[in-house]
Amino acid sequence: MGKNIFENDRLIFKPFQQLTENEKELIIKSWSNPFNARYNATKDARKSVENISNLLEPTFNDLGNYYDNMYFRAVFDKKIDGLVGTCRFGKFYKSKTIDCWDFGFNVLLKYWYKGYGVEILGNIVEIAKSEGAKTIVGSADAENFSSYKAMIKNKFIYSGLDGDGDFIYSLDLKSPNISDDEINKNWNRHLLMAKERLGAKKYCKLEQVNAKTFEMVKRIWAGEDEDLLVKYYNELILTI
Repeated sequence: MGKNIFENDRLIFKPFQQLTENEKELIIKSWSNPFNARYNATKDARKSVENISNLLEPTFNDLGNYYDNMYFRAVFDKKIDGLVGTCRFGKFYKSKTIDCWDFGFNVLLKYWYKGYGVEILGNIVEIAKSEGAKTIVGSADAENFSSYKAMIKNKFIYSGLDGDGDFIYSLDLKSPNISDDEINKNWNRHLLMAKERLGAKKYCKLEQVNAKTFEMVKRIWAGEDEDLLVKYYNELILTI
């Protein structure tokens, strides 16, 4: 345990302590916009970034201390030399051992729909294996299709519902790999479960919201002003 930086050929995960003030501001902006914040429990992004920046690296000595068992990282794409998101990973707070991990991730809005969530989680899986974890679990708001897709693409399988009625997915780090065909079947099964969980009317509304969100992000890719688009589309989505 205790590595400072994790990386692979494309992505590098840096501790918040190593970030510039400009990079921290980008994270604060990302955590604060209504699209990223929709499924993010962070209430005060600036305070959260400051607190994480002052944390020591986890030691996993006190299994009851959340922050002593969790890595917090900013994610950079080495090919574009830029910040693309953030993540956390470490011991699952409901577990009594460090064998079971959980995670969370956030991708900057202008990098949505580019596969970063899938890749960030894939790297977390590899880190967990290297650190001796046996299982990773994840859950998200039932409407958060992007998080579930990242899990399913990384071969997580459905494991039940949590106390809030949201789906739990897990990955046995020592289990045989599943095929692409099984991954597709699991995704289609998830969509059916989500439709049943949310109800047809809410599910239809969510599809409209997701379509408008994709439209907004494509306009950001094209160089239009992100702040103005976020304001416009957030107001538009509230009317759906």
